[in-house]
Amino acid sequence: MLIDRSLDSPRAPNWSRGSAKVPQSPVTPCTPVMPMWQQRCEDASFRCPFPSDFKLLQGSKGQDRLTIDVRPGSSGDTLWAVFDGHRSHDIAGHAARILPGLVWASPHWPAKPGEALRSALCECHESARREELRGGTTAVVVAATGGPGGNIWCCCAGDSRAVAGLSCGGVERMSVDHTTKSPKEIERIRVLGGTVEWGRIDGLPMTRGLGNFCLEADGFSCMPDVTCLPRAEVEFVVIASDGVWDVLSDAECCAIIRSWSGPGITQKIADEARRLGSSDDIAVVVAYFPQQNVESGQAIVPRSLQPLLAPFVDVCGPRSPERQQRCTLQFV
Repeated sequence: MLIDRSLDSPRAPNWSRGSAKVPQSPVTPCTPVMPMWQQRCEDASFRCPFPSDFKLLQGSKGQDRLTIDVRPGSSGDTLWAVFDGHRSHDIAGHAARILPGLVWASPHWPAKPGEALRSALCECHESARREELRGGTTAVVVAATGGPGGNIWCCCAGDSRAVAGLSCGGVERMSVDHTTKSPKEIERIRVLGGTVEWGRIDGLPMTRGLGNFCLEADGFSCMPDVTCLPRAEVEFVVIASDGVWDVLSDAECCAIIRSWSGPGITQKIADEARRLGSSDDIAVVVAYFPQQNVESGQAIVPRSLQPLLAPFVDVCGPRSPERQQRCTLQFV
């Protein structure tokens, strides 16, 4: 056997002294690339006037999706949405991609936000039909205009949920659970000639959503419900799939948000849901709505939220004067 002793020889190159260049391997990324959906949500969170946090924690199904988007221009109009896919992730992903553009392009926005959201969700449903996408998804969308005052709008179909934490300390559910547990939904399905067996429509507990075209004859519908609340009455809104709501009540989830004094509130909610036994996919978004001081133009938020919202002030600092004004907080 021949043994190469060249590296033991005094004549061997002294790599430590740089007498020769070490051969380089092809350049490769040293960190993972952020998924495109996540980059879009991060960018939107940075641009929107309402501090927001989001988390997508996939389970064995991997069918939940979420999106955050800000209307192009300087209006500050913002949209947050969660989609809980079933039997495929196709329609959930499709809706997350196209819904914001449909809302902003609607002739009803911003004069009639509820109608803009409703028509956009129905168009998501029909475009999925045209593209012959499989499966279905729930949908819950929350939107707000960036100017002073106004309302926070919620449009939903299915059992994903949006819950508002009120400035007075209360809790109010903005969405409607469309499931076979609802007497109104059972009656609606029966009027249409559909049937519910063992508390399911062909194995599904929800009665509305996008897709599931083969179940429309059984009463499954894409028609969403729309509600709104005055923005002045809302401290925050949490939007999540049933991976959260199966183990946390509305009040319990809002209590977690109010008691948390640091960043990463959606990670905290997801961790708590897992601790309580949820093995489902989890998609969760939290958006805060600081109140406006009429005299100073500053956003007024409870001092308990200072550690959470302070990073948004630091990030917003070097932006335009308009953006800077929207990001100025007054803690009380």
